[in-house]
Amino acid sequence: MALLFDWKTRGRQLQTTKNHSRVSGAILHGQSRLHRGRSIITRMSQLKELLLSQIAYSAWATGQFLGACSGLTADQLDRGLGASHSSIIQTYCHIYDCERVWMRRLIASSGEQRLPPGPAPELTFGFLVQSRSALWQTYFDWIESAKEAQLAEVLTTVLPDGKPVSVPRWQILLHTVNHATLHRGQIVSMLRTLGVTPPNTDLTAYWLTS
Repeated sequence: MALLFDWKTRGRQLQTTKNHSRVSGAILHGQSRLHRGRSIITRMSQLKELLLSQIAYSAWATGQFLGACSGLTADQLDRGLGASHSSIIQTYCHIYDCERVWMRRLIASSGEQRLPPGPAPELTFGFLVQSRSALWQTYFDWIESAKEAQLAEVLTTVLPDGKPVSVPRWQILLHTVNHATLHRGQIVSMLRTLGVTPPNTDLTAYWLTS
């Protein structure tokens, strides 16, 4: 099954020079460019640059995994392999649902909101492949249009277990990236159990492709 959006190409659109900058102690790629215009990101804050590069990486990495899983049978995708969400397909559903829910939280108005309880909806592998490009484009578009005050605004969210958490929007974005990385690691183990070599999605591998 062919993927509809090449996030490797999207990553290349965030071209970098050797001038590195720091945001909260992290060394970032500087002087980035997006395909829609010359040096758009260089006019953005360093925080936006960090967020865009992290979202591009996560989108690329998940795309690599979807490609690696495209040759699996329905039984292999749905087989319980002992991970936190049991199977490969359920893990993908969880990743996608969390990214969708947190995106809705990002664009919501201020005020306390509750995340939906219960497991992620059951989705087909084909749906996950076809829907990801639109979801990630929503992330890119929102970050590019967000004002600095929006990124820094603290939102209070009630987690499914009833605990409230108050963090700025930019931390929600980084949480989304970190969350996907965690569960891709579980898919690595499940693929190896099935005798399939997982893709290399280290940050260094991503940088080498871009």
